[in-house]
Amino acid sequence: MTQEIIRVYGIFGYPVGHSLSPLLQNEAFKALGINGVYLPFEVKPGALEGAAHALRCLGMAGVNITIPHKEAIIPFLDAVEGDAALTGTVNTVLHRDGKLIGYSTDGEGFLLSLRREAGIEPRGKNIVLLGAGGAARAVAFRLAQEGAGSLYLVNRSKERAEALREDLQARLGFTAACCGFSDPELHEAAANADLVINATSLGMYPAAGEAPPFPLERCPTGCLICDLVYRPRETLWLKKARERGLPVLGGLGMLIYQGMLSCQIWTGRMPPEEPLRAALERVLDR
Repeated sequence: MTQEIIRVYGIFGYPVGHSLSPLLQNEAFKALGINGVYLPFEVKPGALEGAAHALRCLGMAGVNITIPHKEAIIPFLDAVEGDAALTGTVNTVLHRDGKLIGYSTDGEGFLLSLRREAGIEPRGKNIVLLGAGGAARAVAFRLAQEGAGSLYLVNRSKERAEALREDLQARLGFTAACCGFSDPELHEAAANADLVINATSLGMYPAAGEAPPFPLERCPTGCLICDLVYRPRETLWLKKARERGLPVLGGLGMLIYQGMLSCQIWTGRMPPEEPLRAALERVLDR
């Protein structure tokens, strides 16, 4: 009697204990009737090459990639496609016929959340983006492609923000501005913003008492404040924005949509949103 093989998926990150992707994807497999299991793998930066090799050797079907590996994983892949090839950042790896292929669903996941949950179209909007890491790169490229009116890149390392600005110019012909958190021009950018997005890890569990050093008091009425952090469900930064009467959007929607798109890449099937959202909300509301 032949035993049915369980397909193994996972997430590579460091740290990774906070991630709700295992809950999300296992719920997705359950909803789709897929015989698969999704596990968290804590992969330190120096072990990433070995982890990619193990993915092949163990016959794992695919993995998600999270902090701090979204750019560092690329040299260990056989190919990158779609948004990953454009942005130079990967959050989803498919193991197909012995080849590792990288994709990025972060940009599309954020856009779906922005449209479906906040009713906002980025075209023509003045946008401030905090961060210049993997998720920030994916979001920046998608906002530029969608016709953002202006994009201001803010990062602790101004050099990294400048590198992202140069990539946007070279690959899309899109001109962004950039500065550091302590630069005075940040106040002007805040005063003209329609949308501000935190794509840093500041405020992420267990450091929930942190918040980006951004002048929320300068934002105009109606400026949407977004946080890609989803744990806690409402970060300290979003609480401060809400206290100022500004509309807010948390990171749960982006987590769900990018995860659904990853599942579709691995299985060819899109899971339903409702059971995934319900499962995650139960955990986050505890």
